[in-house]
Amino acid sequence: MKLLAVIRKSFTEQIRQFWILVLTISMAPFFVGVYYLIYKSTTWNLQVSVVNLDQHSGVAPTADYCEKLLKYLNSVKNDTMPVTFREVSDRTIAEEQIRNKKSHAMIIIPAGFSDSIRLKQSGGNVRVPFELSGNLTEMSYMISSILGITYVSGFINAVTGAQEPYHFYETPAGKSSMLSDFAIAIPGLLVLATIMLMFSGAIAFVVEPEKRTMLRMKLSRVSPLTFITGITVIQVLVGLVSILLTLGTAYLFDFDFSGSFWLFLLVCILTCLSVIGFSLILAGITKSVNEVLVVGNFPLFLFMFFSGSMFPIHGATLFTFGGYDFTIPGLMSTYHGIEALKQVLIFQAGTGEIWPQLVSLTGLTIVYFLIGYWIYRKRHMVVF
Repeated sequence: MKLLAVIRKSFTEQIRQFWILVLTISMAPFFVGVYYLIYKSTTWNLQVSVVNLDQHSGVAPTADYCEKLLKYLNSVKNDTMPVTFREVSDRTIAEEQIRNKKSHAMIIIPAGFSDSIRLKQSGGNVRVPFELSGNLTEMSYMISSILGITYVSGFINAVTGAQEPYHFYETPAGKSSMLSDFAIAIPGLLVLATIMLMFSGAIAFVVEPEKRTMLRMKLSRVSPLTFITGITVIQVLVGLVSILLTLGTAYLFDFDFSGSFWLFLLVCILTCLSVIGFSLILAGITKSVNEVLVVGNFPLFLFMFFSGSMFPIHGATLFTFGGYDFTIPGLMSTYHGIEALKQVLIFQAGTGEIWPQLVSLTGLTIVYFLIGYWIYRKRHMVVF
């Protein structure tokens, strides 16, 4: 009977520690889902933009080898590494698609390509340059460019029986050829500094109701908006100190900062605000610091693994906004923060190039704060 009494008491105590119980029994299933989403998000579905400069007139369709090459590229099948070749009208559009990750590489078919094929077939010889371009820091570009070279080479070899009428040269996008693996990781690690605000922000919001000081603030005529704004200001400062400390540490280890510092700072502030907004949601659904430390592990893992902070990720597209793909990971604001920092630090992009990320960051920040304010006030500010 004593054993049953102890079992019953232990069961009751475990139920009282609700969030610890949930964390214990759900962590492994949670990571099963995490790894599945990682697998689905990293499945190769490569896109290559093709710019056709081989414009000529008065040539019979049977002699238009550029058109034949495009048809050939659209017909190739590769079940292991599926790649799609899409013709675009000019280089500017292709470069924009690479920046926005709508394309992984660019191939430029040079002027005189068809003429070089015909000359080779008649016994002559002339070499025409095929240009490859893309972000050299991304594995998707490396695979896309290799496949592109393979298929173009196969087509030319088939129609000429030789490899002479062409050669490839590579043009890096932005500073991608000069970045080490360490430098490539820095944008994600900078945003990781903001992700950690999820704990400090939520604790700052929840510690007041836990200490039962809300009524005192009410008597001091502090409005809910003033209370939340005051905490937000301090947390933004904490986030900026963490970011600048991270950047300084990277600089000590030979990271070369480039791009606009003020645009970099704007992206960091917006990212900090968005994470603080999410921390307000977390504070609204918890009632103590201990609960924040337990429950906060779930969104922390999601923001770390699925915003691209730990490794590059690009999920299924939900919709397109201004040529910018809004993906499932894009529901987390830090994803857009990382993408914006990559644009600034790798491509030296300006406001005109990263405005979709800035708009997405701003919109998600507003949504997070509205949801968090409603939940937090309903649960912790009933005295106001």
